[in-house]
Amino acid sequence: MSNFEFLKTINENLYIIAADAENLFRDKYFEQCMAQTRRLGEHLCRLVMGESAKDTDTFDEMLATLKDTPSPSEIEKEFIDDLYFLKKAGNKAVHSLNVSNDGKEALECLERAFEASINYAVYKGGASEELLNKIFDEELLITGKKSKKISLQEEYIAKKKQWIEEEKKLSQSEDEEPTKKSKKSKKKKAKNKDTYEDTFSEGSAEAKKPLWREILETILAGIVIYVCYLLFFNK
Repeated sequence: MSNFEFLKTINENLYIIAADAENLFRDKYFEQCMAQTRRLGEHLCRLVMGESAKDTDTFDEMLATLKDTPSPSEIEKEFIDDLYFLKKAGNKAVHSLNVSNDGKEALECLERAFEASINYAVYKGGASEELLNKIFDEELLITGKKSKKISLQEEYIAKKKQWIEEEKKLSQSEDEEPTKKSKKSKKKKAKNKDTYEDTFSEGSAEAKKPLWREILETILAGIVIYVCYLLFFNK
């Protein structure tokens, strides 16, 4: 079993290269392992670039093109950084005059290759985002058997992400609710204001009568009083 098992369904060629790198590490061929992870990194780089990469382009040229991408995301920066590390370490292993028996750098190459492969699988290969929860398993690398500790860590990471997402949704719904209430309150206030203004304007119209109308009403009142006087008192 391999840490790169997920690559089988994404790109079998990548899986074979990665699995070979792990086998070389187990057999303590550390420099050859590093050279193989460099090869994996170059293949990943070419796959990401697609048709924009020429057959004659070197690993350096392709990386330079990726680095010049305007406003790269954090994932893209991480991916490019991993590829640069694999290239540099692989070149060092191939061209070094002295043979190195230190497996520490080879292990880091495998871990970087693992992270770069996951990012490629999820963001270019169509794999589920659940794959982002996976952790490189050193026990699996050495023994071929998955560590129970790593399995529990992956489970915890998945749960933690789920909790964070649920908290975000809850927070968003709480933020939206006062906004809705505020909008309703504003509408209600505006409506009350309009009603008040209408009533006030009607009252003002009644209070402020034209002068000719007041004179006419006074004359009519006088006529009514005079007629009443003639009818009741002038007998």
